Amino acid sequence: MTPAEKIWWLKVVLAILVAFLTLLTQIYFDLSGLTSFSLGIIMYLAFSDILSSMNKIDRFRGLKIGVGAYFLTWLTVWILLYTFFVTS
Repeated sequence: MTPAEKIWWLKVVLAILVAFLTLLTQIYFDLSGLTSFSLGIIMYLAFSDILSSMNKIDRFRGLKIGVGAYFLTWLTVWILLYTFFVTS
């Protein structure tokens, strides 16, 4: 697997984990949705920097790899989990 593919798949997995994290911060710490959304963006930037450094890829290229996959996965899982836990 190429370094770009590794970064892409790791970002998808991390998006699911960040969705759980944003859900927990929103429900248990009573943070607003905007604050949780900002947390998800900050996590993306941090993970992109870390993953590009680990795989020896240019930081700007590492930032662009998997951006759509991360945000679509993260928002979808976050919305589904929030809807499930709030309506239950």
